[in-house]
Amino acid sequence: MKSERQVILDGLKPMFKKARKEGLWFSCNYQSLWFSPNELEKAHKQGRFAWGAVNWELRDPKERLARYDLIIENAKLDKSKFQDRIKKESGQ
Repeated sequence: MKSERQVILDGLKPMFKKARKEGLWFSCNYQSLWFSPNELEKAHKQGRFAWGAVNWELRDPKERLARYDLIIENAKLDKSKFQDRIKKESGQ
């Protein structure tokens, strides 16, 4: 009889196959986790993140890069606005 963990890992096999074929990564909204198929397999071997397929979504890792770009641009804008406030308040 298979353990619950092994049943979960077996249930992920189709997702791993699709991820590798299409260059997708495993994403989980919980804690905004992203793993390549190789990274997730390594984590599974360490007894980590062995969650059922319902917890994972296959997504293009470029989406995550685009999100970082947006975060960086927003941070730059916030910084610039704050610098302007400093200048204004210091009379420069």
